[in-house]
Amino acid sequence: MNPRPFQPQTVWVCPLCAESFKVARQEVQQVWFGLGSNLQRERHIKAAVAALEQAFTTVRLSHVYESEAAGFAGPPFYNLVAWVETQRTLAEVQVWCKQTEQALGRAHDNERFSSKTMDIDILLYNDQVCEATESTPKLPRGEILTSPYVLAPMADLVPYMQHPETGKSYREHWLAMQQAGGDEGMLGVVESLWLKA
Repeated sequence: MNPRPFQPQTVWVCPLCAESFKVARQEVQQVWFGLGSNLQRERHIKAAVAALEQAFTTVRLSHVYESEAAGFAGPPFYNLVAWVETQRTLAEVQVWCKQTEQALGRAHDNERFSSKTMDIDILLYNDQVCEATESTPKLPRGEILTSPYVLAPMADLVPYMQHPETGKSYREHWLAMQQAGGDEGMLGVVESLWLKA
C-alpha cells in the first residue's frame, strides 16, 4: 500500500469545440491513524470510525485490539489503525484529529498518560519524515515501533509495507517485538467488535 504516483494534470476535451485544456488535479495523500479509547470504549471507537468515513473518501481498518493501560493505572484500551486517502494537507488532517477528539469528549488539558474517551494520532502521512512543528506532528510517529498497541494493528493492516526510516516491514517489526517480549500488556483481538469500513 505505497503512495500512488501523482499525476498533477489531466487533459479535458470540450465537447462543443473539441479544444483540449490542461486541468490541474489535487494530489491524493495516504494517511494512517492510530485510534484508542478506554472510556466507553466501544461507543467511542464506533463514533470515531463513523467520523473517519464521513471525512475521508477511502477508509480501511485493522482489527480492534485490547491492551492494558500503559504508563498509568486505568481501564484497558481498545486500539486500532485506520488508513485513509485524502486531499487534505498534514496540518488540515491534524486539525481534524483535534476537532474529532473534542467532539467525542476529549479534554486536551489531560495528562498524556491518562484515561481518554478518544485519542487519534497521525502515524504516517505518505512516507513523510519530519520533525514536529506548531501545526503538525513528528512523523513517522515514534509509538509505531515502541508501543505494541500501535504496532500490532499496523502489522495487521499493512504487514508488508516498509517503515519509512528503518526499511523493514511492520510484520518484521512486530515479530521482533514479540520475540523480545515487548508485547506484554496486549490482551488480544476484540472479536466481538469487527468494524468493516
